[in-house]
Amino acid sequence: MPPLTLSRARTVGRRRRALVTAGVCAVGLWAGLTAKLFVWPALDELDQVHADAVLVLGGPGDRVALGEELARRHAAPWLVVSVASVEWDCPHLEVPGVRVLCFRPDPFSTQGEARYFGAQARQHGWRSVVVVSSVPQATRARLRVKRCFPGRVQVVGARLGWPQFVYGVVYEWGALAKAVLWQVSC
Repeated sequence: MPPLTLSRARTVGRRRRALVTAGVCAVGLWAGLTAKLFVWPALDELDQVHADAVLVLGGPGDRVALGEELARRHAAPWLVVSVASVEWDCPHLEVPGVRVLCFRPDPFSTQGEARYFGAQARQHGWRSVVVVSSVPQATRARLRVKRCFPGRVQVVGARLGWPQFVYGVVYEWGALAKAVLWQVSC
């Protein structure tokens, strides 16, 4: 191995600094995108939402409770709830003027939920929706529903406990990539 000359040492030093700078920039970009997309996504204010229907997506967090709260506030005349089974988890809500519709999407995914809602919206003439998801899922939920529903989409987020939140953020990176790169239609 030839001896390290002064000019060669400077070149090696510049390359290292460039690699470190690129690494720091990549980590900063990843952190910024994570914060914008999954930690503090675009959410609508709970007390300012109103629509033809409230769509409660399946998943962790107090989503059904948040959907029921919106129904009690008369945010919409329909509460549409995705459940693991139609016989279970369907809220028995008694709010005058609010109808409850529970369904099991096919496929059992956010895409399946958005497809089902889009079909129901066409059938019932709905032009607006409030989507209830977890905070990390909000960006992808908005994207999926907008692909299947041409009306106004508002999103509110149910909070998660710390372990579920961290898992949700990690999961959403893959799920959003899948929605953006592979499953680009309704």
